[in-house]
Order: sequence, then structure tokens, then C-alpha cells
Amino acid sequence: MLLYETARVLEDKLWKMSFNSIWLSFLLFPLLGLFVWAVDPSAFYAFFTALAVFSPLWLPVFIFSYLWTSWIHYVRHVYWFNTEWVLLEIQLPPEVEKSPLAIELFLNSLFHTGSETTFLHRVWQGRFRNTWSLEIASLEGRIGFYVYGRKAWQSAMEGRIYGQFPEAKIAEVEDYVSKIPYNNEEYDMWCGEYGKQEPQAAPIKIWEEFGLGEDLDEPKSRTDPLTNMLEVFSNMGKDEYVWMQIIMRAHAKEDWFGLYRFGDSLKKNAKEHINGIVTEAAERAKHIAEHELKVEDKGQVAQIVGRGMTMLTEEEKEKIKAIERNLGKFVYECGVRVVYVAKKEVYKGITGAFLFRAFDAYKGPFNQLKGIPGRGMIGFDYPWEDPLGFRRPRLKNLFYFHSKHRAYFYVPYDQVPVFLSVEELATIWHFPSTGVDTPGLNRVAAKVSEGPANLPGLPH
Repeated sequence: MLLYETARVLEDKLWKMSFNSIWLSFLLFPLLGLFVWAVDPSAFYAFFTALAVFSPLWLPVFIFSYLWTSWIHYVRHVYWFNTEWVLLEIQLPPEVEKSPLAIELFLNSLFHTGSETTFLHRVWQGRFRNTWSLEIASLEGRIGFYVYGRKAWQSAMEGRIYGQFPEAKIAEVEDYVSKIPYNNEEYDMWCGEYGKQEPQAAPIKIWEEFGLGEDLDEPKSRTDPLTNMLEVFSNMGKDEYVWMQIIMRAHAKEDWFGLYRFGDSLKKNAKEHINGIVTEAAERAKHIAEHELKVEDKGQVAQIVGRGMTMLTEEEKEKIKAIERNLGKFVYECGVRVVYVAKKEVYKGITGAFLFRAFDAYKGPFNQLKGIPGRGMIGFDYPWEDPLGFRRPRLKNLFYFHSKHRAYFYVPYDQVPVFLSVEELATIWHFPSTGVDTPGLNRVAAKVSEGPANLPGLPH
């Protein structure tokens, strides 16, 4: 356990210094081999001899694993690019009188674990769960809300949005990312992806804690954390573009290239964390019994420890309650991404600093969304990260490609997801009330209503 904790702490420190432990191992293992060869050449040769002798055991496994993963990548790639996708722009109602609970209900209706169906569908046709993308984009200062998904689900998405916001207007639009002719010669980019701390079941600060469910008749009295991001987005000028994408899929069985794994890592980590909190409370009770109360009888100590397991602090009780409440909601596996693109002559580097802290407003007592080192431009702080100047341009091209295709899961970009409940998602992505008068927000011009039925000249 001590060795594991030491290794974990070392890896965290390496991440903060922008060292990936996997790449570091590629450097250390050859150095270790040279050291062994210099100290004991016979042991060095014996190792490779044993490797060759036992190759009938490990080589078929290696070859099968390589061929299997390559095949799954191929069929998923074909399925991905043969699927028709649609981008819907939502023109906000002139008056948003509903709390983010309406977005929660909308997200509940999108929770769909089908499409993968049978084993043969997954491994032969490359099928995978529906993926969606909730987006906010500012195109030269004009802010729009978007939903991206499969074309086959267009009518369902529109109907479920209209069901909650009948005065909104929804239109199929051309992808705004595709309309930007990004290249490293004319444009510059800041990009990053965000994740939660462990345990991921612990929620960020949710919309109810901001009072967004109260004072619905007086929206100006409410504090909306979304305004922090919207203000940055509204400051875009000509040839400046910024967008947030939350690519998501329903949390269901976890798989390894089409093969389902056993267990649920989200619930497992949550259970381990709760057990750790209770164990720590028991250890505190034991320490009090033995050192402060001077109890020597082991039976009495055990009784005190048993009672001590329920003697949690208020913060610990609230954390356990928040975790269990969050797990009671529908949970999506998500990739949270923010990208800022501008022509070099108008590019503002300070914008990247603001976007790096884009989700600070959602920091709660138990969790937060923070930039993930090594994703995009997050972590380029040391000279060894890009000594020749090749990595940054390459990463910018990749992020543009991934943004265009909403890639995060499967191919062509497969990353470990962040788990967000519908309540957390509705906090990050919801329609701001009329009290949020950020310039550039795309709202329906006026509230439309039917005239009275008894007006003269109207048919009865």
C-alpha cells in the first residue's frame, strides 16, 4: 500500500511538471537495461533468452491483441463516418422562466444505451452508443446554443426541446467549425479539455446551490455561473471564435474494444471513497478511546469504534449524501472541451488564461472541473514539452479535427471520460434567464402569443 501511494504521489508530481509517466518509462527501461548489461551481462542475456523461449506463450496473445484492437478501430471508424450527423441551433426564448430542471428533463430523455445491441453488431459492424454534444459557441461575438447528434434523432431532439421551451426556435445549421478555414499559418488556437477529481461521483456545485430554482418571477435576482463564460464569449471580435463542447454518451457497461468489462468503475470508486471516510471516522474514534479516554479493555474499545463509525463530521456526512444523491441521477460519460481560434493579427493570448479557468465558478466543496494536463495547450509550461516547436502546431490541427467531428470516444480520438450527472450537465449547459443580458445572446425577438378570441372580425 505504501509503495502504491508513493507511486501515485510521484505520478501526480510528474503530471504537474508535464511529464507523462508512460513516456518516462520508455526512457527509464532502456537505461535500466544498459545498467543491467554493464553490471551483469549474463543476467541481461538470460532475460532475452527466456523471452525467446517463452514466446509461444506471450507472442500469440500480443498478436491477437494487436489485430483485435486494429479491427475494432477500423470498423468503428467506418461506422462513425458513415453515420449522418446534424447540428441544431437553438434560438433562446425571449423569456426563460424555467429553472435548469427543464434541461435535466431534456437530458433524461436523451439517455439511451441502445445501438450497440449484440456482440456481433459491436465487433463486426462497429456500432456504439449514441453520442451527443451540448455546445455554446461565439462566432465573432454572436453567441449560440447548439445540440449535435445523429440525424436519425433530429425530430426527437427538436420535440423534446420544444416540449420544455415551446417559444424557442430550432434550425438545422451548417457546422460552424467547418466554416472556419483553420490553418497554422493564418490562425492561432488555444484549446483544452477538463476533468473532475476523484471520486468522480462527488458532484461539482450544482444549479440549486446557486439559487437558480428560486425567485423564478425575478430572474435578475438570481446568480447564474454561466455568465462568467458568456461574458468571455461575448468579447469576441471579427475573426475570433470560441466554443465549448460537451461530448457525451449514456453511462452503461464499460467496454474494452467491444468486450464488456465486469463492474462499474464509477460506483466502485464511490464505494471505496465512502468506505475510506467511514474507516477514517472509526480510526479517530479508536484514537480517542485509547489515548484520550485511556480505555484499555479491547471490548470497550471495539464498542467505541463501532459507535465512532457513525460519528462523522458534518462535512463528511454532506459529502456521502452528495455522492449518493449524484449516483441516483442519470450519469453521462463526457468529454468537456473549450477551443479559442482567431486570426493571428487579432489573437489575444489572455483569452486562453480566462478559458483555462472557465469552470472555476462551479467549484464546490466536494469537486470541480479543472484543465487536464497534456490535453491541448494545458500544461505547456516547460521547455522540454516542445523543444523543437513541432508539438503545438500538430496538437492544434488535431483539436480542430476533433472539434469538427465531435470526437472524444471511440475513433478517431479515444479518451478516459469525465462522469457528469444530468444535474451537473444542466448546471454547466442551460438557457440563461432574461436577467442575463450578455450582448450577443441569440434570443427570439419577441414573445409570441395568440390574440383574444373575442376581438372584432375574428371568426368564431
